[in-house]
Amino acid sequence: MNKWLIILSSCALLILTSCIAASTSPSSPISQTQEDAPVAVLFSDADNPEREQETNYYDALIELSSDYPDEMPELVIVDSSDQEKIQYYDIVQFPTILCLDGEDISLRIEGMNKKEEILMLLSNLLELNIKMG
Repeated sequence: MNKWLIILSSCALLILTSCIAASTSPSSPISQTQEDAPVAVLFSDADNPEREQETNYYDALIELSSDYPDEMPELVIVDSSDQEKIQYYDIVQFPTILCLDGEDISLRIEGMNKKEEILMLLSNLLELNIKMG
């Protein structure tokens, strides 16, 4: 009787621990240089013939980083061929920019946007006082 109880308990323990391991999500595939530092991630499709969509994103990021170099988060550019990161963050269109604060997404901007809209959204997130125009 005790032998069967030990075997049954062992099997139950193995099943429960495998369920716990399967339910935990993997950590972010974007490596951050500093643990608590925010990161801006631009998902780019270099093969896209309509590059003007991405130009607005690059222009906004360049303008903010040149005007506010100390306030800008680290920038990571992810190509459309990096399927692991695209699937992890559920990217469905390019370009997309995510602002990550640890594991949390604090801002998501997708698709065609004007440079001014991108600047406004990023500056609001970073609490910058920029002048449009």
